[in-house]
Amino acid sequence: MNYSQDASQRNKNQRRKRRHKKKTTFGIILLRIIIVIAVVGCFIVGGAFLGAFTGIIENAPEISTIDATPESFTSILYDSNGKEIDTLHGEENREYVKLSQIPENLQNAVISIEDERFYEHNGIDFKGMLRAIVVDIKTRDFSQGASTITQQLMKNEVLTSEKKISRKLQEQYLAVNFEKELTKKLGSKQLAKQYILELYLNTISLNHGLNGVQAAAKYYYGKDVSELSLAQCASIAGITKNPSAYSPVSHPENNVEREHTVLAKMLQLGYVSQSEYDQAMSEDITSEVVGENQTDKNQEASHSYFVDSVIVSLAQQLMDEKGMSKQQAYNDIYSGGLQIYTTEDTSMQNIMEKSFSNDSLFPPKCNTQTAAYTITVMDNQTKKQQNIYREKVVSNYTEAQEFAQSVRDEVLNSSNSMVLDNLTVSKSLQAAMVIMDQHNGQVKAVVGGREKTGDLVFNRATQAYRQPGSCFKVLASYAPAIDKDVLMPGTCIEDEPFDYNGWKPKNWYSTGYRGTCTVRDGIRDSMNILAAKVITMVGVDTSIDYLLNFGFTSLQTETNDNGQSDRVPAIALGGLTNGVSVLELTAAYATIANGGVYNKPIFYTKVLDHDGNVLIDNTNLESKRVLKATTAYMLTDMMKDVISSGTGKLAKFSSISMPESGKTGTTTDDKDLCFAGYTPYYCAGIWMGYDNPKKIVYDKSYHLLLWKDVMEKIHQGLKKKDFDKPDGIVYKKLYAVSNGTSPHEMDYYGNTITNDLCASGYSGKDILSGDYSLKTYKVCSVTGKLAGDGCDSPMDVVLATDENNNILNEPSEAPKGKLLINLHETCNEHHNGNSVKKDEDDDNEAEDGGILSSHDESDDVPSDEETNINDKDNKNNDSKKNDKDTNTDKNKDTQTKQPPENTTEPDEPTAPNSGSIFGQ
Repeated sequence: MNYSQDASQRNKNQRRKRRHKKKTTFGIILLRIIIVIAVVGCFIVGGAFLGAFTGIIENAPEISTIDATPESFTSILYDSNGKEIDTLHGEENREYVKLSQIPENLQNAVISIEDERFYEHNGIDFKGMLRAIVVDIKTRDFSQGASTITQQLMKNEVLTSEKKISRKLQEQYLAVNFEKELTKKLGSKQLAKQYILELYLNTISLNHGLNGVQAAAKYYYGKDVSELSLAQCASIAGITKNPSAYSPVSHPENNVEREHTVLAKMLQLGYVSQSEYDQAMSEDITSEVVGENQTDKNQEASHSYFVDSVIVSLAQQLMDEKGMSKQQAYNDIYSGGLQIYTTEDTSMQNIMEKSFSNDSLFPPKCNTQTAAYTITVMDNQTKKQQNIYREKVVSNYTEAQEFAQSVRDEVLNSSNSMVLDNLTVSKSLQAAMVIMDQHNGQVKAVVGGREKTGDLVFNRATQAYRQPGSCFKVLASYAPAIDKDVLMPGTCIEDEPFDYNGWKPKNWYSTGYRGTCTVRDGIRDSMNILAAKVITMVGVDTSIDYLLNFGFTSLQTETNDNGQSDRVPAIALGGLTNGVSVLELTAAYATIANGGVYNKPIFYTKVLDHDGNVLIDNTNLESKRVLKATTAYMLTDMMKDVISSGTGKLAKFSSISMPESGKTGTTTDDKDLCFAGYTPYYCAGIWMGYDNPKKIVYDKSYHLLLWKDVMEKIHQGLKKKDFDKPDGIVYKKLYAVSNGTSPHEMDYYGNTITNDLCASGYSGKDILSGDYSLKTYKVCSVTGKLAGDGCDSPMDVVLATDENNNILNEPSEAPKGKLLINLHETCNEHHNGNSVKKDEDDDNEAEDGGILSSHDESDDVPSDEETNINDKDNKNNDSKKNDKDTNTDKNKDTQTKQPPENTTEPDEPTAPNSGSIFGQ
């Protein structure tokens, strides 16, 4: 034996074992380390996931089960005197229907195809989730969501439809929590499930803008949901999977296929018998499809515009303050047995509605009907949809239907198909009005159109946003300027060509420029140049701040995607991006009428629930001071002139005596006519125009006549009283150096002096420091001295002097064509007939526009008979007649050019991009 070799081999084997042992030991240690890291990692990941999940749940929105009760109680509305004026019933809640009114076939059809274990799970269907996962893996489609009806309700009404895990987790959490809380609230799981199904069936989207099975039943089959057949129930239930693909109107073949699937599922689950299934399968539902809203056909309204306003406002407040969804809020209003104490004055509401039905208060040429027809067509190949709108003046509804058919014949062909259409017929020219009690913000009456064709229809008083024209001059320019002591009613401003960074507004009148005018003149005669100059004095940002405090919510305070912004000087003339509502315009003027204190407009003071508990309390809403009391009074005093002798004369009461103030507003091409006015009792705003803006053809300002008709009647029997005058109001004399022309008295040297209301603390540079007044002096036309008995060349001159005969702004050198007047010396010389009086008088008249010893304000405003807005020949009238012709409040020429963006000064943005030109 070779022991040496064996020993060597043993040593090698031992070394291998030791190396292997070391490797094995290292491997075990490494494995243990990996396991430890994995465990720690799991804890970390698990902790992170738990933290993320907790965060997702914590960020889930809150949901409310308040008043979530299937019982239906009548809600009652009371007017401001506590008298019952209307009732609301659950069955009339637009498209909302109680579960008892929805056929069991439709309930079962939806449950069968959407959530077959609906009455068994607690909000999440775990069996359905496992099934969906298996199907997703097999098909590699991953489209099975396994969302329960409760989850879908949460997604539709509380969450968004974004496809994120976080949203899905929130959806599941809310579904379970909602069912748990609702079960506790209603006392049983069965009642909770029934209410959830009711909510779902009333909120589900069913294409063509339809929400809920009632709206779908009326649109697709022209009947109430309670009248649907089994096949029709299955047809509507089938739409839910993909509303755009399974519409009975746009995709009838897909809908029929889906209907059969639903019926088969109902048969499988035992909801229908074989015979019922067979009969439904044989029904030709495509021939039963109507595809139009029957409610559009001149339906009658059950409620007034005021009641509609109450419903909309209350629903919003319930959503904002009580956490209700939209459907919960409307269900509570209609079926919750609420006691709603409104602010309506029934007499005022009736007066307004009667006036709006009087065609004689509207332009005769505009008393027509307009058929508005919208049709949506889809290209059969590209599947792209296109909306087509047409309108036509018609005499009756039959003619409107014929018009709609002619449009269908025009646009429909073999390459496209109709998806949706809508026909409405209404008075062509529309109007809207709001009356408020400025002292407390209570809305007393509302009319949102000339006729009301249904409930909760478009309300032009609260929902339409139109251009206010010159109604904005007071709010955007003069109110901030006076409140900031920039100017006062007697402050003089030159009416002259004006260029602000390329923005060149012009006056509405065609008689050129009037020279030195006062703020009072500017408001009375709605002078564009003056309002434009004033906003550049006070600053646009300051103006915006005041407008926001006046309660306007539609201002474009930041530049939008189209480059539009309301932070521009043209806002002074009513050039707005979005416009304003009549309600907000009225509330803004009510602020001035209320001494500068803003009250948010309200339609109800309090709301009690079914048990008599206070649900909403609006009796102590906080007021907000916007203007100083002195500012509000001076604005009110100046706007009295608008009605007594200015652009709003047609609004002046004729049968009773009552102080009135207000401001007119007319937009480019007479597309919008506005007026906001008030008495010591009430404030009212009115708008007149077409829904689709176009020129109004009229021979006088009918919106003022309509406003007067309503307001004069509601003031019958009220005691005459004036506006409250606050402390701090005085009269002060102000002056300005005129440029040769002024409708006011000027002295020999061109100084205009006014005596008007003023805040006692005003210390502007234009205040006369001494007791100056305009006096007529007889002076020598040669020497300029006082003419004595021996002077043969006397002339009369008007001078602003103090008690010591010191001349205001006395020049050191004789101006061109003038003399240096010396009132401290007397001339008794004979100048041998070499008088220069005539020549100097000619110079005075040429350069100064003549010395006016008095000024008749009526010369600058129209008489009612002389007004004819649409008569182009008026533009050729002489100066005085054109100055008179103002009752139509026309503001024809304002912003004609937008300033280039690169020339904008720091605090004065450019004019709006709308390019609108606004007037009186």
